[in-house]
Amino acid sequence: MKIQGYDVYAQIASGNRINTASKDPSGMAIAEKLTSQIKGSDQAVENMASSQDLLQTAESALDSITQGLQRVRELGVQAQNASLTDSDRSIIQNEINEIFSGISQTAQNTEFNTMKLLDGSFTDKVLGAGSNGQGSVMQLENSSLQALGIDNFSVEGNFDLSTIDQALETVQSARSNIGSRQNGLTAQINQTQITGENLSSGRSQIADLDISQALIDLNREKVLSQYKMALQNKSAEQEQNRLGLLL
Repeated sequence: MKIQGYDVYAQIASGNRINTASKDPSGMAIAEKLTSQIKGSDQAVENMASSQDLLQTAESALDSITQGLQRVRELGVQAQNASLTDSDRSIIQNEINEIFSGISQTAQNTEFNTMKLLDGSFTDKVLGAGSNGQGSVMQLENSSLQALGIDNFSVEGNFDLSTIDQALETVQSARSNIGSRQNGLTAQINQTQITGENLSSGRSQIADLDISQALIDLNREKVLSQYKMALQNKSAEQEQNRLGLLL
C-alpha cells in the first residue's frame, strides 16, 4: 500500500478507502451500486413495516365488524323464539339497526394515511417490497353492509340467519387474508434485512478503510521517513567533518 500523508489522513478521517474516483475507479463504481441497493433495501423494509401497520388497522376494524355480526346473529336466534311478540321483534330490530350503523361507519371511516381501507376503494395498491421498488399488488375487501349482503336484513318478517353466517364468513376470510399477508411481510422483512446486511458487508470490504492497518502503515512510513532523514543528516555531518579535515 503506497502511503502519501494527505491521502492517508483523509482516509482515516473519513473511514473510507476510496475518497475519489481516481483512487479506485472500478471499486467506486461497484460500491455506489451496492449503496443504491442497500438504500433500496432499507426503504423496502420501511415500506413493508408501514404496510403491516396498515393491515393491522384494517384487521382491528374487521374484528369490530365481526363482533357486531356475532351479536346480530345472537339477536336473530333470539328473534326466532315463537313466544316473542311483534313488538319484541321490533325492539330487537332497533338494536340490530344500531349495530349495522356501527358496521357501516367502520367500513366507511376506517383509514390509514387518509386512505379508506374497507369501503371497496383500496384495490390494486402496489407494495414496494424490493430494493428496486418492485412488489406485489395488495387490496382489501369491501366490508360495507351492501357488500356483505345484509343491508336489508330484518327480523321483523321472514328472515334467514344464513345471510348473517355468509357475512361472517366473508369477513373472516378477509381477516384470514390479512393475517397471511402480515406473516408474509414479516418473513420478507427478515429476508430483506439479511440481504441488506450482506450488501453492507460487501460494500464495506470494497470501500471501507482498514483503519488499524492504515495506522500501522502510516507509522511505518513515519519511521522510515525519520530514518532516511537521520541518514541524510548523518551523511551531511560526515561530509562537513571531511571538509574540515581537508582545511
